[in-house]
Amino acid sequence: MKLPFSKTILNNRLPIIILLHALFAAAALYLSFLLRFDFTLGHADYPKFFYGSLPVNVIVFLVVAAFFNLYQGIWRYVSVDDLKDIVQASALSALVFMSIIIFSGMFTGYPRSIYAMNFLFMIVFNGGTRFAIRIFRESFIPQSETMKNILIVGAGAAGNEIVKTLKSAKRKEYIPVGFIDRDKSLAGKRIQGLKVFGDLGSLKSVIKKYRVNEVFIAIPEATNKLVKEIMEDAKLPDWDVKFKIVPSIVDIMSGRLKVNQIRDVQIEDLLARPNITLSDSHIRKQLAAKTVLVTGAGGSIGSEICYQVASYRPSRMVLLDASEISGYQVDQELKTRYPDIAIHTIVGNMLDTGFMDLLFKKFQPDYVYHAAAYKHVHIMEWNPLACLKNNVLGTAALAALSERNGVKQFVMISTDKAVKPRGIMGISKRLAERVVLERYPSGTLFNIVRFGNVLGSSGSVIPLFQRQIREGGPITVTSPDTRRYFMSIPEAVQLVLQASTLNESQAIFMLEMGEPVKIVDLAKNLIELSGFRVGEDIEIVFTGLRQGEKIEEVLLCDEENVVPTTFEKIRMQRRNDFRPERVEQFLHSLKSNVDLGNMRAIYNDIKELIPEMTGPSFEEMMENMFS
Repeated sequence: MKLPFSKTILNNRLPIIILLHALFAAAALYLSFLLRFDFTLGHADYPKFFYGSLPVNVIVFLVVAAFFNLYQGIWRYVSVDDLKDIVQASALSALVFMSIIIFSGMFTGYPRSIYAMNFLFMIVFNGGTRFAIRIFRESFIPQSETMKNILIVGAGAAGNEIVKTLKSAKRKEYIPVGFIDRDKSLAGKRIQGLKVFGDLGSLKSVIKKYRVNEVFIAIPEATNKLVKEIMEDAKLPDWDVKFKIVPSIVDIMSGRLKVNQIRDVQIEDLLARPNITLSDSHIRKQLAAKTVLVTGAGGSIGSEICYQVASYRPSRMVLLDASEISGYQVDQELKTRYPDIAIHTIVGNMLDTGFMDLLFKKFQPDYVYHAAAYKHVHIMEWNPLACLKNNVLGTAALAALSERNGVKQFVMISTDKAVKPRGIMGISKRLAERVVLERYPSGTLFNIVRFGNVLGSSGSVIPLFQRQIREGGPITVTSPDTRRYFMSIPEAVQLVLQASTLNESQAIFMLEMGEPVKIVDLAKNLIELSGFRVGEDIEIVFTGLRQGEKIEEVLLCDEENVVPTTFEKIRMQRRNDFRPERVEQFLHSLKSNVDLGNMRAIYNDIKELIPEMTGPSFEEMMENMFS
């Protein structure tokens, strides 16, 4: 419940706090005289002693209280550490007061007992008032869930701007208690009236003392490693803290981001490498005023392709998806954001050749980004025919249509699971890569973009882990040794669009992805970001590898040669043993055998075309089918 004058108190907090401390000092001396002289000010010179020494006592205490930062604390979170500061401040104040009285020569005969009582009453008034407020609030007043103490890591321009905005906000949700900064020279200085407590080594003590609820990371250049370091340094066994990332000062001032868009630290902020941002000037030049077709437009990757492509202002976008709901959601979002772009959302299947032929003839796309695919590994093990039909035959039909209709470039989204594939999903993507790459020369550029797991995509472990956390656990991880390459969805899409500007054909492009990440470490980070403790609140259970899964993914086949590109973070690889006639023969055979359900013939053809596959065996494939 907010009191009517609460806003006035918040806006004038420091003057009010100083006035209260002055009253405490005056009351301590007054009560000392009353107790010394049986609740009177005494007689003779004693009233003169009281009134003469009163300003000295008040001024000395106010100066000492400022030295001990008694004005900065938040009273409802007073702790034993605060009481120590109060005792020390009261002791020093009493000592200075006594020295002035004795050595000034103006108060001869001043009662010595007053010094001790004044010291004790200083502690009682300052400490007692604070603890009384805390006890009252905790016992009788429901705690507001919106008011949170925050500590800002980063005392630079972004941190300064955040404090100004929080102080001027109409609705008070956060109470900034101070700053932490890596620059040790800033320790003790004040910004916007708030103290810089020290460097990262001070995090735990400050969080504990001021009961910090959230830590705002206001360092625009903060790397993923630094974000993780801050989180590790702030961990306390008996106090949970949430972490948020503040937009950079450039974004705040430019208006592209608002202060109220301060976001929670996300799992991609903790990857073992810095996020990668690629140059977009080439993309803008390529896509402006063009017609772009995106397949799988309602999916996690496809929808992000749509949003990023739209930002480069094509004249028309064609969104193809088999799901009406998914397509509708992207359609509405794009039409709201970009009303000047013609958006055509089409519900249909790539394998419907008559429908697809009409689509290409009507819209005549310049660029095709092919993101549609079945991608859930273990489900595809149960449904190999559907997987091969959609991922391989669907891709082949789309590529052929693109070629016949004069598409400038066709870019297919692939996965590291296509390298030495172990399961049906990886096999289908490797076959689709070869269907796209091993073609007779034409006016259409055909390329593949291959990357690892995409955080937050519908096929990644993140949605599963998040659901398991919401249900109270446990989180299931296949093996403590399982590793994967990871990137965020925006990074993956930036790679797709950037690679399409390289004017290459029959190439596979990859992002420089750093070191693979242990899945168990990802699970631990996600548990902690959700405000829980690993092993105490949420357990991690190891289930063993499922059919079609690997301990560690690789991005390259042995026979693939990697060469650099003009973009530092993108690598390109080629195979020289292209056999378009063999691929054509395989596709003809696959279509017939899928229609007939001839699994033995399908398996033999696959084994011949991709002999590097490591599984499954024919017997395993049949055993898993329709499981």
